[in-house]
Amino acid sequence: MRGFIVLLLVVIAAACSADGGPAAAQAAFGSFQDALHRRDEEGLRRLLTNESAAVLATMPWERIQAQAPLEVAGARREGHEFRVEVRDPNSHGQKGEFVVVREYGRLVVDLVATAGLTVEVVEAAGAKEVVEPRELTPADHDRIRQHQLSQPRR
Repeated sequence: MRGFIVLLLVVIAAACSADGGPAAAQAAFGSFQDALHRRDEEGLRRLLTNESAAVLATMPWERIQAQAPLEVAGARREGHEFRVEVRDPNSHGQKGEFVVVREYGRLVVDLVATAGLTVEVVEAAGAKEVVEPRELTPADHDRIRQHQLSQPRR
C-alpha cells in the first residue's frame, strides 16, 4: 500500500510539472494582448478574471491601439500564480509584470492583482481611517449575486 501511495505522488508531481506552466501563462498573456489590440471585448472577457472584466467598460481603446504591444520577456511561477515579465517599447523598455492565474481551469490575466503589484499607499499626516456604514445599492446587490453565481459548485 505504501508503494502505491509513493507511485501516486510521483505521477501527480510529473503531471504538475508537465503542465507547461510558465509557457502556458505567456501564451495566455499573448492571447490577451492580441485581443486587446483588436478591441475584441468578448475575447477579452474570456481572457480576464471575472473581477478584472469590469474594467472593459472604461478601457482607453484609442490609446491602446496607438501603442506598440508589450514585449514578453519571460514568465515564472510564483505560488499559485504566474508572473509574466514584460518590457514596454513605448516607455524606453521599462520593465513590468502581469499576473496570470488559473480561474475555473483556464489561465487568465488578473488585472486587479497586476495593479496591486505597483500600488503605493500614501497617507496624509494625521489621517484617520473612518468606516461609515451605508445601505447597499441595487448595484451592490447585483455584484454580490454575480460573485455568488461565478463561484464553482461545491
